[in-house]
Amino acid sequence: MLLDLLRMLRGWVEFSVSGKYPERFINITSRHRVRLWKVRRSDDRFTACMYRSDYRRIRPLARGAGVRLKVMQKGGLPTLLYRYRERVGILIGACAFVLSIFVMSLFIWSVDITGLETVSRSEMNGVLRDHGLYIGAFKPSLDYQRLARDVMIERHEIGWMAVNVTGSYASVEIKEEAVPPEVDDVYSPCNVKARSDGVIVRIEAAEGETVVMEGSGVIEGQLIVSGIRTDERGTHRLVHADARVMARTVRQASFSMTGQMKLLRPNAEEAERRELEFLGLRLPYQVNAVNSPNAVSNTTTEVPAPLGINLPIGVVTDHVSALSEEEIILDDNSAEELLDHEAQLYETFALLNCVIESREYHMEHIGGVYTLYATYTCVEDIAYTEPIGTDENTDLTPYVAPTENHHL
Repeated sequence: MLLDLLRMLRGWVEFSVSGKYPERFINITSRHRVRLWKVRRSDDRFTACMYRSDYRRIRPLARGAGVRLKVMQKGGLPTLLYRYRERVGILIGACAFVLSIFVMSLFIWSVDITGLETVSRSEMNGVLRDHGLYIGAFKPSLDYQRLARDVMIERHEIGWMAVNVTGSYASVEIKEEAVPPEVDDVYSPCNVKARSDGVIVRIEAAEGETVVMEGSGVIEGQLIVSGIRTDERGTHRLVHADARVMARTVRQASFSMTGQMKLLRPNAEEAERRELEFLGLRLPYQVNAVNSPNAVSNTTTEVPAPLGINLPIGVVTDHVSALSEEEIILDDNSAEELLDHEAQLYETFALLNCVIESREYHMEHIGGVYTLYATYTCVEDIAYTEPIGTDENTDLTPYVAPTENHHL
């Protein structure tokens, strides 16, 4: 590959050698260290190739040795330049093309990020841009090791990062730092209390002394499992109470909406805006707009990637659809359907950790406002822990060693 490139730059000549003793030409080229290739013998002559500069130097010596040289074909950059010597524009364009390729190779064409799990790609692109790595960045001005170090210092969730640049392609490899699991404090003494009102269905106590029986009703903040244990000898000790308290609770919620609503719906009016993106710069070349104050757009980017390599040029298309404002009046059925959807969303997110045993809906229409009242009967864990000593009613006197009085 490199040898072919060298021959193309220096120029080559394919010629034939004829005469009474053509072997003398081989001796001449050997003495003058002239390189031949593609040597072929046919009848009383042979053909070969050599560099264009060597052919000019060896031709007078070959004539003195009684052999005749005949040029069969020429090639290479010098031949091409001589052929188009009167067409200056072609030569200038070729030089400009080579120069542009060299200049463009000094910039980053594409940035690829791998290893992201919790951090979004757009957020990471913004962080890299703040530290100088983006499409169109000047490569000689980048310190990749320092860039990776600064990003890891700024973003604590990134445990390891490496920036590898091949040509104009930047590859950013990231490994996010493993988040250690939360470890419960099992040594500090605490009580288990009720988070909300309810009727106890089941108590699964792992530690502590249960003070409420199953089937009993409790109110918010009431003690269920005590962190003060008493053994058979009557000795008290403080423990970290731990329990799962399943209780039947009642949840209430309400959802409202007016009978008149304004909606934005797409109409037939559409427009496209196009921009030419080059090394991070955008140049608009097609500008259209819609005659509506409300619109929605969808942006797509097309980047040519021959041989899997993204080029630093692309077309950004922004498809804009106009929206028309419409006013609708709800009837009882449509209002009930919409409010029912809101209730389902409430159950999905707010009652995620609850087992819904029953639900009751009641809808009212007063003053042009529809209101849906929902009552849920659920079974859920209402236990929460509270450290012993934070309650002003907790008496810790039996667990504190008495202080001896010394009389002077």
